[in-house]
Amino acid sequence: MAKFLDKAVVEARSGDGGNGMIAWRRAKYEPMGGPAGGNGGRGGSVYLEATENLSTLIDFRFKTKFAADNGEKGGISNRFGHAGKDLVIKVPLGTVVWDHEAEKAIADLTHDGERVLVAEGGRGGRGNGVLASPTRRSPHFCEPGEPGVTRTLRLELKLLADVGLIGFPNAGKSTLLSIMSAAKPKIADYPFTTLEPQLGVVRVSEGESYVMADIPGLIEGASQGVGLGHDFLRHIERTALLVHLVDASSENVVGDLEVIENELKKFNEKLATRPRIIVLNKKDLLDEEAAKKILAQVKKARPDIAAVLMISAATKGNLKELENTIWNKLAAAKQEAKIASAVEIELDEKASDHGDSSFVISRKKRKFFVEGDRVKRLVGVTDARSPESIHHLNHILRAMGVMDALMNEKIESGDEVLIGDLTFKYGENLF
Repeated sequence: MAKFLDKAVVEARSGDGGNGMIAWRRAKYEPMGGPAGGNGGRGGSVYLEATENLSTLIDFRFKTKFAADNGEKGGISNRFGHAGKDLVIKVPLGTVVWDHEAEKAIADLTHDGERVLVAEGGRGGRGNGVLASPTRRSPHFCEPGEPGVTRTLRLELKLLADVGLIGFPNAGKSTLLSIMSAAKPKIADYPFTTLEPQLGVVRVSEGESYVMADIPGLIEGASQGVGLGHDFLRHIERTALLVHLVDASSENVVGDLEVIENELKKFNEKLATRPRIIVLNKKDLLDEEAAKKILAQVKKARPDIAAVLMISAATKGNLKELENTIWNKLAAAKQEAKIASAVEIELDEKASDHGDSSFVISRKKRKFFVEGDRVKRLVGVTDARSPESIHHLNHILRAMGVMDALMNEKIESGDEVLIGDLTFKYGENLF
C-alpha cells in the first residue's frame, strides 16, 4: 500500500521558444533573393491535470523537477521550427496548486480531467522572412525565442469529503466510520491509532450517498505541534458538515469539547462557523441517569449547536437517528455553501473588472525601473547588438504606454531606464 503523502514542492519549467532564422532565397535564376528565414517553434508548456486514478502525492517524493521540450529554431526557405511537446503532470483529485514563492493559489483541481497551465512555453522568435515589410524589405535581424518559465509549485492535497469526523484520539471516530461505511480503518485501544485521513462512502439509499473522512485525533496544543499537530486538518476544509465526536465517559466532556473547538479556530477561523453536529459516543459505558445529565450539560454549554446526539458506536445504539440527522444537515449545509460560493464569485468578478497593469515603474534617484512579466519577456527576445532590434523594442514599449508612464514619473533626458538586463538613456537610445 502506497504511503499517504499530501504535500509536495515541485519545480516546473516550460520549454524555450526556438530562435528565428536569418536566411535569403537562393535560386539558380534569383541570386539576390529576398529574406526567407522562418520562425522558431513555440516551447512546450507544462500543465497539471487531476485524475481519479491517484489518491496521494507520493509520486513527487523522489521526482520533483519537470521540464517540457524546447521549440526548434526556424529554418531556411521560410520553414518554421517544430513546437516543443507539452508536458502534462497527473495529480490526485482535490489537489490545490500554489505558487510557492508568491504564496498565491493558482488552481483547485477537483474534477477528473481538469487541467491548469502552470508554465507557458516561450514564444518562438520571428525570422527575417516574417519581419520584412514594405518599408523594411531586407531585415538583417531576427528575434530570439522567448525563454521558458520556471515556477516552484507547492501541491497540497485536500480530500474530497462531504462530512468530516473530528475529536480526541480514541473518541471512536474510526469505529463509527467502519460501521457507517465500507471503510476498514485501523482500530485499536490506544491513542493515535489513525495516523492518516481515512475515507468511507456512506450509502443512504439507492443512488444516494456521501463521503465521510476520519481525521487523525487532535489534542490540546496541536497548533504548537503537540501530538500529530494540525497537519491533516486541511482535509476537512472542503467538508460541508463537521461531526464532532466526544467521549461521553470522559471526566470533563464539556472541557474536551471546547479544547477541540479552540484548536479548530487556531487552524482556520472559518471552521469555527462550519455547520456541525455534536455526537456523544460510548453511551454504553454510562447508566441512563448519567447519560441524560451529560447530554443536558453539553446542550447548555453549546446552545448554538442545534443537533446534539448521544450514541454507542460499539453497540450501534441510536445510529439510525445519527444517520438521518447527518443526511438532513448535510443537505442544508450544501445549500448554504452553494449560496455563499455564488456571492464570492460575484465579488471576485467585480474586483477583476478593475483590471491589472502589465508593468510597474519604480524610481531611485535618476534611475527608473520598469518591471513586469510582459516587458521582461520582450527584453528577453531583443538582440541588444542590433540597432534594428532595439528600434523594434522601442516601438512596442511606446505602444504599451511605457513612455507615457515614464513621463508621468517626471523622467528627464539622460535619465537611465532599466528593463530586465537592458539599460537605456532616455532621450538618447530610448524613444
